Amino acid sequence: MRSEGLAAIESVYGVACDQVRVFVHYQPQFYHFHVHFTRLENETGCAVERGHLLSDILQNLEGDGEYYAKRTITYKLKKGSALENLIASYLEE
Repeated sequence: MRSEGLAAIESVYGVACDQVRVFVHYQPQFYHFHVHFTRLENETGCAVERGHLLSDILQNLEGDGEYYAKRTITYKLKKGSALENLIASYLEE
């Protein structure tokens, strides 16, 4: 997916692969795993607590196929969001 996406971006838009950031979003912020291809100048959505570099994910899984089953991943929730409220209620119990 990564190499084909980068090749298509270079072919269609003329943007070299070293000028593209490839990152993913996943639960709980977005409720489904999806991949973004953006120019390096575009900072939207790639903050460390929201976006995760696809190359890092692939390297982690190549080293240990169970990496994410064993790892706690920190994420950011919007204050007052439905999920934040559910977590707060659970922690109060």
